[in-house]
Amino acid sequence: MSDPPQRNVEDSNDFLTVFSGSSPEDVSQARLLWSSLCMATPLESRLVSADIPQSLPVCRPERRCHPEPPNLNATKQREEERQRYMAMAAQRKETLALLRRQREQRIQKELLSLAFKPKTPRDKAPKDKTNELNMEQEMVRQLD
Repeated sequence: MSDPPQRNVEDSNDFLTVFSGSSPEDVSQARLLWSSLCMATPLESRLVSADIPQSLPVCRPERRCHPEPPNLNATKQREEERQRYMAMAAQRKETLALLRRQREQRIQKELLSLAFKPKTPRDKAPKDKTNELNMEQEMVRQLD
């Protein structure tokens, strides 16, 4: 298949504009008039415009000839902070171990003293207060 021949804008104007029975000068004047009266396409519908930037600006990294040496102050500070956290973790472990030992000692002492504690009856229910109150009221009546 062959591609259809492409036409120029002038060819399309010749094709679309018809002036029958006029002199060539009148035809050229009429074409000039009609082409000046045609409105330009709105700015928004154009594909490319000089007024509108076509792409966002690109942020390119700065190129440096010499790489910067690592910041010794920052690495020293990180190392000090790491040491401080390690010391806090060790202190926490020591504290937990001390608390565990104290708890174990307390449990051992309670187990030893359990044999010597007096036995208290836990099965005994507390006295019924209503019975005592009734008895006191009865005694008061007898006194009258």
